[in-house]
Amino acid sequence: MRFSSLSLSRTFALFSLVLIGLITALQVLVQWTLLREDLLEWERRVSADTIRSEAYAVLRAEDFANWRSPESQERFERVFRRALWQLEILRIKVYDRDMRVIWSDEARLLGVRFSGNSHLTEALGGRTVAHLERAQRAENRYERQFTESVELYVPLSFSPGATPGTASVAGVVEVYKNPAPALANLSRDRWTIVAASLGGAVLLYAVLFGIVHRASRQLEAQRRDLEHQAAALVAANQELRAAQEQLRAAERLAAIGEVSAAVAHGIRNPLANIRAAAQVALNRVTDRATIQKYLGTIMAEVDRLARWLRALLDSVRPFELRPAPMALNTVLEELLALLAERIARGEVKEERHLAPDLPRLMADEVQLQQAFLGVLENALEALPGGGTLVVQTERLTREGEPWVRVIIRDTGMGIPQERHARIFEPFYTTKSQGTGLGLAITRRVVEGHGGTVEIESDPGMGTTFLITLPVSPRPPQAS
Repeated sequence: MRFSSLSLSRTFALFSLVLIGLITALQVLVQWTLLREDLLEWERRVSADTIRSEAYAVLRAEDFANWRSPESQERFERVFRRALWQLEILRIKVYDRDMRVIWSDEARLLGVRFSGNSHLTEALGGRTVAHLERAQRAENRYERQFTESVELYVPLSFSPGATPGTASVAGVVEVYKNPAPALANLSRDRWTIVAASLGGAVLLYAVLFGIVHRASRQLEAQRRDLEHQAAALVAANQELRAAQEQLRAAERLAAIGEVSAAVAHGIRNPLANIRAAAQVALNRVTDRATIQKYLGTIMAEVDRLARWLRALLDSVRPFELRPAPMALNTVLEELLALLAERIARGEVKEERHLAPDLPRLMADEVQLQQAFLGVLENALEALPGGGTLVVQTERLTREGEPWVRVIIRDTGMGIPQERHARIFEPFYTTKSQGTGLGLAITRRVVEGHGGTVEIESDPGMGTTFLITLPVSPRPPQAS
């Protein structure tokens, strides 16, 4: 999915604006609440202390018990009527412990009890209470004209040495104050807070927007760069695929050419021999012995051509393993018996060192016979003037698993090091009548059983083939 710098900036602008607006509104609300609390705390401390000091200077505890006496009313009048001269004080009520109004500048309240006043209950418990009120309670029946006021409840205790909140409360003074002057200051402070918060929010928004906008441009540049790189990779991949196709085509042509050359080479010589033998037999029709000789040559060449074609078909036929229990030493002895006449005719000395304790293999006996036969024939072809052929078997253990090894060694001319890597390639041969498929089939069969074929040879030192096989079938080994 692609995101342009415009969409990223627009998304950030929307979300950040909403988030910063919410944070700013919350900040203003918290600060405004704190300012109101500061105002009420001022009333609870300063205004309440002023009222107490004036009340304690004139009033006595008995005035709250005998509040109806003219002396008590005169003292109440003297204290609180003077307080009413202050413009911000709207009303004063004095309560006794029974929550009854015992003095007020509103005469109609005198003697009325307000038992449901929760703030008064708190004050009678010794706590100074201050709050903003809109005169909507039952006890505000004669204060409806006050749109908004600060109600301050001041508990009075006349116990010697007692502090408010811990001694017995004789009565409570309730003062209604006009909050307009203080609220005007608070309003000014509130707008100052709003302006400062908005200014900070705008500054923060501008800084963050600048950072995000720059980051979005960098991301856009990186995206374009990645698109260019991706396009280059696609082009390179297409070129690589084209090169691979060309390489596969070249390999197919090379393989076809190699097979064609091998087929031409393998067929040309037998056909030439067949034609020459037929020509001689045709010219000597009366010489029966000569005709029989050359007819035998024709049959031998045809047989050789058939063997070559059979080997070619074996090399390209899909490999299919049919494992069954088999005795390795028995298979080698049967192959040596099959080659006994050829060994004797070539004056080759045969040595056998077959381990008697070899385990039986789970393998395809027919295919292993063909593999070992290819190595044995290659060894006999390396001894045209006689020599020694050694066939040896031994038992091995690899990673705790049983293995067997077949060693076939000849004392022939040896193979140069530069030819070691190619002798297992199909159609590679240095013999005039070789097919170049024997050792290729050997390696294919052995590796199909999960084994390995190794060669040790140097010119003039003979050649040794080491064929190692697992007792039980395994995945094919890497070539």
